[in-house]
Amino acid sequence: MSNSTIPSPTPPGVLYDDITWFGICLAIVSNAFISTSLNVQKWAHNKNEALGDLRKPYTKLPVWWFGTAMNAIGELGNLVAYGYAESTVVAPIGAVGVLCSALIATFALGEPFRKTDVVGILCIIVGVVLIVWAKGTEAVIEPTVEEAIRDYFIKPQSIIYTALSLAATAVLYKYRTVYGDKYVVVYTTLCSLIAQWTVLGCKTFMAFLRLSVEKGNNQFCCGVTAIVPWIMLLVIVVCAVWSLHYLQMAMRYHNNNKVIPTYYATFTLFCIFGAAVVYREFEGASARSIVTFFLGCLVSGVGVFTVSKDRDSEAPNFLGDTDLRMIEDMFDDDNSRPGGKSARGSRRFVELEELNVRTTSSGNGSEAGGGDSPRHSE
Repeated sequence: MSNSTIPSPTPPGVLYDDITWFGICLAIVSNAFISTSLNVQKWAHNKNEALGDLRKPYTKLPVWWFGTAMNAIGELGNLVAYGYAESTVVAPIGAVGVLCSALIATFALGEPFRKTDVVGILCIIVGVVLIVWAKGTEAVIEPTVEEAIRDYFIKPQSIIYTALSLAATAVLYKYRTVYGDKYVVVYTTLCSLIAQWTVLGCKTFMAFLRLSVEKGNNQFCCGVTAIVPWIMLLVIVVCAVWSLHYLQMAMRYHNNNKVIPTYYATFTLFCIFGAAVVYREFEGASARSIVTFFLGCLVSGVGVFTVSKDRDSEAPNFLGDTDLRMIEDMFDDDNSRPGGKSARGSRRFVELEELNVRTTSSGNGSEAGGGDSPRHSE
């Protein structure tokens, strides 16, 4: 195996080299940026709904688009971080986004700050510190395309893990419409199984990009294998968009206080396991480091759960005291059919229902308002 693909230990007495520190700091800043962007979008929804009948489609709100641009920048920075730090470090650091979201929701959006939030925030901080501390003995891999194929992609454990992941994805995809609205773990696990390939693909794509840009070893035009980086980029984009759809479905059917901690746990678990199997990120790690790392993941997970718990019931409801199910019953008669006198009211119910779904879906990593949305077919 080429030495360039073996994670090398940092010098004695140094916890992280400069490259790894850059990746860790970039991941922290990016997750904070993503959290801020989601709260900017939520603020836009709040202001728009306060206009009542004068409100506009959210896609026509400049502030909403500003939040969307911030989100794109944050996501890009988060993906770049995988090229400078190990996946097993970057993925759990996503808990920082939940921490920032809780603080922003309290001080900018006026949502209540509870005593349990203090405990949750402290747990997230301690957990992230433990994770960063435990994984400080290795540098990131920098394989060429040929080395990545030989040393990682076609190894038996990688092929078996890929087959098992695809099989699990196929099973959940088949039964998602049957159990997805009943069990939050269905859509969050399906989302995480797909999203892990964005992470795993980004790790090698960023390695190829770094070799090409920083070291002049072009990996994007070197014969037959030059197609591999572009395939990795396609995998990153497709899996990112596809997984986001199922995360939105999870938030459509379930409260965020269930979705956020469940998604954090499943996404982190699959990213860690995938990186451990495919890229062997725990190879050579001491038992102490491994125990400390998983303890940090557990503590962070507890913090995410604590901060997210019951926030939906305390957040402001964009529809006030209106019960969507009651509205549905009001128009559930013969007159609500097309052409009837209540046809306009029926369309109004659909608009309200879609609004409830939108505002609930806008809180990925933040605390969206309202309860469970009415059930929809996918």
